Amino acid sequence: MDLKQLRYFVSVAERLSFTEAAMEHFVAQSAISKQISNLEEQIGVQLFIRNRRTVQLTNAGTQLLKDAKLVIAHYEEAISNARLAGNGLSGNLKIGYLGLKKIFLPKLINQFTKKYPDVTIELIQYTSDTLNASLKLGEIDIGFTLYLSIEKFPEIVSKKISNIPFNVVINSEHPLADYKKISISSIALEPFIVINQEVSPDGYHHIVELFNKHGLSPTIVREVSHFETVLLMIEAGIGISILPKAISNPPSTLRFIELEEKIDETDFIIAWNRNNHNPFISLFTKEFDSFMNSQKDGLVFT
Repeated sequence: MDLKQLRYFVSVAERLSFTEAAMEHFVAQSAISKQISNLEEQIGVQLFIRNRRTVQLTNAGTQLLKDAKLVIAHYEEAISNARLAGNGLSGNLKIGYLGLKKIFLPKLINQFTKKYPDVTIELIQYTSDTLNASLKLGEIDIGFTLYLSIEKFPEIVSKKISNIPFNVVINSEHPLADYKKISISSIALEPFIVINQEVSPDGYHHIVELFNKHGLSPTIVREVSHFETVLLMIEAGIGISILPKAISNPPSTLRFIELEEKIDETDFIIAWNRNNHNPFISLFTKEFDSFMNSQKDGLVFT
């Protein structure tokens, strides 16, 4: 089996036509038929059911089509990556991230830049929804974000890094500060500070729905644009909030406390736009995969 046979097979399988496949590759139809017959003989199964009028894939053919496309894609990507690395091609990679724990990010970037020293990395901090919008518009190439609202962008591809639980965040001098767990009913009347629903509509509605499920409504007193502003206001005693526990370097004057009620966690992810053709995206995501495989226990946000 070789790549030529696989390319011929994919062409026939996608078009269900030996004639059209032959035209695509500028070869005689007999050449396509011979290569497919050789492939079937090598594998030991029939890939197509064909007669004078129709061509159909067998179950084996359907499975091979799926796998063959991956093999061809990996081959082409490997060639492209080798050329990039061999040519020492320079370029830029814009990476967006949230104000979440990013202990691993410097290590990952360091690992990448050692291998590709001519690639300039630009780091930009965002809120969740502005980051997702920037990915969609191609303003950044890679994003480290929450899955909370990413599903509304079908062009965004993502890989899970870790689960992130939501905690109640309060000032260390708050009467509930020493509790290990807090019920939703006990904080229903507390002044709440949230990310502005225009900036992060999904994050805003996540909190509102959390209370609504228990027949309650949060007492929202402030809406702000950044995680850091929420933390500052909580630290100043203006109110409390519910935030992902993985906030970066929270001050000692804050307490992150679990809710007694079981609530949905969110996924922390790496994401990119499938329509963004920056060649360094695939190199970076490969380096990310390598980095994650080197983490024996994974990345756990607790």
